Amino acid sequence: MTTVKHVHRKFSTRRSTTDWKNIYIVSIFAFIDAFQFAFFVWTFWPYVQQLDPSMTTSFVGLIMAASGIGEAVAAPILGFWTNKCGKIIPPLVASVIISMIGNVIYMCLNEIPLHLRTPALLISRFLNGAGSGNRGTYFAYIAAASDPTDRARSMALSGGGALIGLNVGPAIQMLFTWVGDDGIELGFMRLSMYTCPALLALVINLASIILLITMLDDGLDRNEPEDLDNISTYSIAAANDSDLERNVVSTIRLDVLAVVVCMLTRAARMLITANIESIGSPFSEVMFDLDKASALDFNSRMQAAVGVLTTFMFFIYVFTDYSKWVSERLNCFLAMIALLFFHLITFSWPFLSGNLTSCSRFQKSLNDTSDFTQDWTWCEELRPVNIWFYYISYAIIFGIGLPCLNNSLQSLYSQILGKGRQGTMQGLNQAVGCISRILGPLLMSSVFSLYGPKATWLIEIILISVCLIVWLFVYRRLTPAVEVKEREIVVEESEGVENPACRRSSMVSEISIVATDDVMKRVK
Repeated sequence: MTTVKHVHRKFSTRRSTTDWKNIYIVSIFAFIDAFQFAFFVWTFWPYVQQLDPSMTTSFVGLIMAASGIGEAVAAPILGFWTNKCGKIIPPLVASVIISMIGNVIYMCLNEIPLHLRTPALLISRFLNGAGSGNRGTYFAYIAAASDPTDRARSMALSGGGALIGLNVGPAIQMLFTWVGDDGIELGFMRLSMYTCPALLALVINLASIILLITMLDDGLDRNEPEDLDNISTYSIAAANDSDLERNVVSTIRLDVLAVVVCMLTRAARMLITANIESIGSPFSEVMFDLDKASALDFNSRMQAAVGVLTTFMFFIYVFTDYSKWVSERLNCFLAMIALLFFHLITFSWPFLSGNLTSCSRFQKSLNDTSDFTQDWTWCEELRPVNIWFYYISYAIIFGIGLPCLNNSLQSLYSQILGKGRQGTMQGLNQAVGCISRILGPLLMSSVFSLYGPKATWLIEIILISVCLIVWLFVYRRLTPAVEVKEREIVVEESEGVENPACRRSSMVSEISIVATDDVMKRVK
């Protein structure tokens, strides 16, 4: 008797046709969910001042961080729930209900005793953040419903929908300015220009629940094709077909290193964004000698340009075959090179000519005892960067390169995870990004205050360089997941013949290796 081991390797990301109808529904939900979440961006600070005028900006920052903490906590939990039940409607509806509870608390803060408003506000923002921790859940559904060739386009639909919602949401405040900040007392709440958006958010949340329940065909395994690999294309088997059928098949399909690299790349990307968001205004004031109003104007115009280019890239991904022309790996790699290029060309190199003329505004004099004057002694060591060079390069690279990195990295990550339910891993990926978003501003703002923009730029240059080096080493492993199936088949040496049934062709691309025990030992 001879033991023959059959090893069959195949790509595991084969799908049936992409379920565009349900992907569109999930993308609409992603837009609605992000849209209502962004209602409070412009009104949060004045509302807090109305609730408690003694609340400082530092504490408001802590309250805003509570939203990120809620998202980081909820994302893996919702993802795990998705995996367990194999459906996304229950966790998505739960996330919406959590957001609704947060909005109700937010609306009623004026009627809560003063000493309880701060903890109630913290709870409200935590719940709103937890309610937004559903991105990994609907990404898991999109990964299950899309063909690998359409993965980038599918991810761009939902991710782009969420991004557009976040950009459009704050503008809804214009509809309620006529109500005024005092508003109308309704007993349990005060309906004002600050709380009306929360009321509208409740209506939108209810609409999103109805959309999911009535329109979405749920089920992560609904689009899984039947496994056609019960018998491989070419193999050596026993003369009796039943010997092949009763052998156990083991499957290995997850490259942990590739998964970790994608997660860390996402964390690095979030840290880069956090740097610009946290120190963008003071950097503009110091480097370009702008007052607060001018810095706000320049940065707003720059962000508008980024928004236009981001929307342009959204349409490129959704309505063209760009994602089929350029691979996800190459897109990510080129985008990281572009980000590194931006930091190199906007770095305050010692060989640049000139000196900053605004340093006196940010340094304390000997007789100054004010608590509000910065003491940035590093200012005099900086060399000026051209203002137009900075803003134009930022708009182009962050408006084109960053969307490419976002869409392609998310698509690549889902393909590396392979066939099966991705809820937990997608939730963990979202949580990693949230942690980076929480810690990033704290780290970068502290480093900026102590050592200036040179230090923050160096941190990011080193971070991006490390990412690029790691990608060079693991580039070949950043591919769709692979299944490895092994069968041990016992045949008689003298009578073993080729099994005719094994000649049946599979409908998918595959690679098969067949060897006896001694050959397998040499291969290993």
